Amino acid sequence: MLDARRMEVYAAVYDRALGMRRGVQADIVDGDVVYREFLDAHPVYFFGNGAMKCRKALASHPNAHFIEEVEPLAKMMFPLAEKALLKGDMKDVAYFEPFYLKEFVASKPKKLL
Repeated sequence: MLDARRMEVYAAVYDRALGMRRGVQADIVDGDVVYREFLDAHPVYFFGNGAMKCRKALASHPNAHFIEEVEPLAKMMFPLAEKALLKGDMKDVAYFEPFYLKEFVASKPKKLL
């Protein structure tokens, strides 16, 4: 879970075997509404700099657990990368387009230098 801005986070949901249960989405943190289907079914562990932002809103649910020591780092992606390699899911970096969660919206600066 990554901190986006204001009360928004970018998050994906994985099971214990690192199977994707829900892809990356921008979530607005307003209570446990966003993650209720997962929280009602089983314990959910939140980590990353966005998790600490959500702690107040989600901590009241008994299945919400927060891990402060874990930060998502590229070196921790090895199990997911290995799984993709075994499935033959490789990208040609010459033609690969990165996934941007939201479209960039350019705005005119308020102050001109």
